[in-house]
Amino acid sequence: MAIEIKFRRGTATQHNSFTGANGEITVDTTNKTIRVHDGSTVGGTRLAKFNEIGAASANLLSVTTNIVPQANITYDLGTPTKRWRSLYLAGNTIYLAGAQIKASGNGVITFVTSNNQPATIQASQLVVTANTPSTFEKLTITNLVLNNVLGVQYGGTGKSSLTQNGVMYASNSTAFAFATGSSGKVMQIGSNGIPKFDDVDGGSYS
Repeated sequence: MAIEIKFRRGTATQHNSFTGANGEITVDTTNKTIRVHDGSTVGGTRLAKFNEIGAASANLLSVTTNIVPQANITYDLGTPTKRWRSLYLAGNTIYLAGAQIKASGNGVITFVTSNNQPATIQASQLVVTANTPSTFEKLTITNLVLNNVLGVQYGGTGKSSLTQNGVMYASNSTAFAFATGSSGKVMQIGSNGIPKFDDVDGGSYS
C-alpha cells in the first residue's frame, strides 16, 4: 500500500502571518508552490514556478551578479516581434562581433575594430547635425546630398548653382565668381585684376 505524505499547507494570506520551523516546507495553496522556512522569516521563502521564471516574466530586480548565457553565441535578447524598448548603459563600450562602439565623457562616439583601429561604417544614408564640424579619418561616399551649401572655409564653393560655360575664379579670399565669354574671346586680366573674356587687341583691359 502506497504511503501518502502531506505537508502543512495554507493560503498566501495565512503564510504571511506564519513562521515555520527551520528547514520546514509548507504548501502555498494560493500560488500553487511551496515555501521554505528558516525558523525566523515570516511567511518563509516562496519558490518560483517554472512559468514565473520564463523569458516572458523573468524578474531581474534582485540580480547582483553578471548575467551570462549558458552557451556562447546561442541565445538572443528579444525577438523580431518582441523587442526591448530602450537600452540604458553606464559603461563606455558595446562589443559587437569584431567591432566596438565606444562613448567618451564628452559625448563623442567612436567605432573601432577589435584591435582599436578605426572601423568601416556602411550606410545608405548618413545625417550629420552637429553644430561643430565633424571629423572623419576616411569617408567614402557614393552620393553626397547636403541640406546647405558647403562653404569655402570647409573646402566647398559656396555656390548652389553653376554658370553655364563659365570659368570659376576667386573673386576675393572667401568667395568664388564666374567669368564667361563668347566665341573667339580669350581670358585676360583687367587693370583691376579681375579675369574677363575679351578680344586680343594689345590694349588695356578694364
